[in-house]
Amino acid sequence: MFKEYLLNSITQEMKLIRRLASKVPADKMNYKATNDTRSIGELLQYLSFSGTGFLRFWYRTDESDLKTFFGALRAEAALLTPMTPELFVQAMDKQIAEVTQIFEGIAESDLHNKQVTYPWGDTAPLGAAIIETSVKWLSAYKLQLFTLIKQGTGQKLNTPDAWRLTVME
Repeated sequence: MFKEYLLNSITQEMKLIRRLASKVPADKMNYKATNDTRSIGELLQYLSFSGTGFLRFWYRTDESDLKTFFGALRAEAALLTPMTPELFVQAMDKQIAEVTQIFEGIAESDLHNKQVTYPWGDTAPLGAAIIETSVKWLSAYKLQLFTLIKQGTGQKLNTPDAWRLTVME
């Protein structure tokens, strides 16, 4: 039950992000709220791998360290340059398929008993670590995307657009 709940939470966040990104006009991908923040396109590039990044790291088949592993993910995401809403939708669909496949191999007991190590050295049960990474990061960056879209594109978004799949005009 917990496994199903986690998977549904992650995929729902990914679907919300995917739908929000589909509302970004191609000429607004370089919009930044301030000079020292990510543009919409840069944020989407990061979101194209961050939802599954730690899950993929914890279930990797090689012995790569975190820096090497995430460097490869960033390099793969850099191929999505210039980022377009269409490329992002494809990347999110791929992530949804990946997270679903990863979860097929996770036993419910693993969520409670398997210990994983964060890059900063702390350990946690896998289920808690998934909440602290995939779920929270997707939620936080979704809200950043929501705000950037509202500020930079003129899209008429309302609070429910950030929390549930709605039909936007």
